[in-house]
Amino acid sequence: MSDDVTIRSAERSDLEAVEAALTSAALPLDGLREQFGEAFAVAVHDGKVIGVEGIEVYGEDGLLRSAAVLDAWRGQGVGDALTRDRIAWARRRGLRSLFLLTTTAGDWFPRFGFAVADRDSAPVAVRRSREFADACPSSALFMRLPLNGDDAHD
Repeated sequence: MSDDVTIRSAERSDLEAVEAALTSAALPLDGLREQFGEAFAVAVHDGKVIGVEGIEVYGEDGLLRSAAVLDAWRGQGVGDALTRDRIAWARRRGLRSLFLLTTTAGDWFPRFGFAVADRDSAPVAVRRSREFADACPSSALFMRLPLNGDDAHD
């Protein structure tokens, strides 16, 4: 990743740029405004948001969502840096596991330790999230990354 790209916590003023990035990546905005805040990170270049990734927290678990990088910045390590940042944030927060739903990145997330899981194994609170219940199709791949505990990945 370029030295002039920084990863930082998202701020309310980033919301419009984040929505534009998610829309350009054809990702859902459902629940974003309600969840947007400290659990989201943005990648910034020259003051412009070029990528985003967030976590919705449900008790001891998190749902990784809204992972998007603008087309011009794909393949340059921005998404990798955002994902590593959010995993580190979730560990610092003491979350037990991270979950995600994807229709396009099932081959990308295993490099971070995510593995395909049965949707029925999702914690009840995660299953009730807008992302899980409404925004992502039932055909989306469900993945899990253990963070803290016996089956955690380093």
